[in-house]
Amino acid sequence: MDNQGIKKAALNFWEAIEQTFIEHTGFIFLLFFLNYFTMAWSLLLIRDEWLALEYGCVLLLCIVLLTALLRRFLRPQWLRWAQGALLLASFLPFPVEVFVMYTYKALIGAGIINSILETNRKEAVEFLQMYVTWREVIAVVGGCVVLYLLWRVFRRVEISERRKRLLCRGVAVTGLVSLGVICATFASFFANPLLPIVRVVSATSLAVENAIAYHRLADAVDANIELTENESTIKNIVFILGESTNRNHMHLYGYYLPTTPLLDELQAKGEICAYSDVISPHSTTVEVLSELFTFCDYESEKPWYEYHNLIDVMNTAGYRTHWISNQESSGMWGNVAQLYANHSTMHRFTRLRDSMEDSGILDEELFPLLDEALTEASPDRNFYVLHLMGGHGLYYNRYPYAFHKFNAGDIQLQIGERFREIVAQYDNALYYNDYIVSEIINRFRDKEALVIYVPDHGEAVYDEGGSIAGHLEENPDRHMIEIPVIFWASRKFRDKYPEKWEAIEDAADRPYRTDDLIHTLMELADIKTEEWNPAKSVINDDFDASRPRFFGEENYDIQIKGK
Repeated sequence: MDNQGIKKAALNFWEAIEQTFIEHTGFIFLLFFLNYFTMAWSLLLIRDEWLALEYGCVLLLCIVLLTALLRRFLRPQWLRWAQGALLLASFLPFPVEVFVMYTYKALIGAGIINSILETNRKEAVEFLQMYVTWREVIAVVGGCVVLYLLWRVFRRVEISERRKRLLCRGVAVTGLVSLGVICATFASFFANPLLPIVRVVSATSLAVENAIAYHRLADAVDANIELTENESTIKNIVFILGESTNRNHMHLYGYYLPTTPLLDELQAKGEICAYSDVISPHSTTVEVLSELFTFCDYESEKPWYEYHNLIDVMNTAGYRTHWISNQESSGMWGNVAQLYANHSTMHRFTRLRDSMEDSGILDEELFPLLDEALTEASPDRNFYVLHLMGGHGLYYNRYPYAFHKFNAGDIQLQIGERFREIVAQYDNALYYNDYIVSEIINRFRDKEALVIYVPDHGEAVYDEGGSIAGHLEENPDRHMIEIPVIFWASRKFRDKYPEKWEAIEDAADRPYRTDDLIHTLMELADIKTEEWNPAKSVINDDFDASRPRFFGEENYDIQIKGK
């Protein structure tokens, strides 16, 4: 085909697109609205107005091109059926996703689908009673009426063919420009399902896989526990499970920026005891949780799920167990935590989401759930686990604007400006985490309570001029596993158990790995099983400080600590 033929074909193609836009304007904009509204809402929540606008331009262009193709290859009757099918497929998930956005500030994901699949009629009724009031009903009905009236008005508005052609050209230009911008700067954006119906299908498939994996895992866990000793009397034991927290970025541990003012104040008052030489057994959450809450460690010969876990131990000892989480409720990473949650007396999540979803819900969302748990607490004994998002990437999602304290100029590392900004974001996340941990402590200040703060693992953030931000099991550096361990005890606890607090303080500088923490917690609670080992309890006189601390095949003290 010569140049003249190419030019003619291009003009004919463009004429077909413009004619499609003129004849099917109503269908195009209705399909656009049903598929754009919730995605735009989610982007606006994270204050990414430009990406919301660019995505809208690209989506509108794609709908125009799709309609043109259908018009070109389908007969008029078949075209109407195809358009009806597209509108129906787009409308079915629309009210559900609007409800999810309104209630949870999230798009449909595997966590939502998993909850729907596992619910029953009674739970569904209770859920609707909790979240659907007359206000929501009136809002839905009113919204439908407004949309209908707008549709009627839109159908009566006469728009000249010339203006529709100009509008079509504007859509094409902005759509192509936006596509280029997104591909250049947000290439990973298109890796996620962008249409509601696709999100539903993808999330349902993943939820089914997660459910199968979880039930296999749950069937393998033995919850039958025999206690060899149970003299537990502590009213409240609180385990704050942090996330991705590098102690070397905490002022409490000598960092040059004031990232922990509230914990510093508690230390000055003698209310906390910060352990100086603790590492995590792994640098990924799922691997850590497999050992942190069980008797499994690097010397174990059986899979972790064949060992008893701390939640079941506390249940057997007579504690009411509470699992309160700001992390995923399902997924490939969430299955281990979900198992512990479901073994707890009560469990609540700030959101229903899968491991790979992250809508940036702040850890302060845990406070109402904790307050509710406190009203339901046993008058006898309670064990709480609060699972934070802490310093998990993306770091700027972990704190509100009010906690934006540090900037790139505050960072003293010899790295580029962009990397120093990332480090500053991480330090802001730890500054906010300091507030979260302190607020949790304050809720137990007037009770007999022992609080333990332990992150799952650390986080490398271009430390010492390095090139890595994050955590991985392969070729780790020390920042990925060097973590804080902090004990706080209320005045009532310290007055009643002075010997326990003294033992905690005396062990503050001992070398330790958190895969043995279950032994320490059980000794503090005066609970024993056959698996309990005094040599692995850091507060015990028989603690073996000479045991090597391996991370994979490497000895931390010899091969990693000096990196």
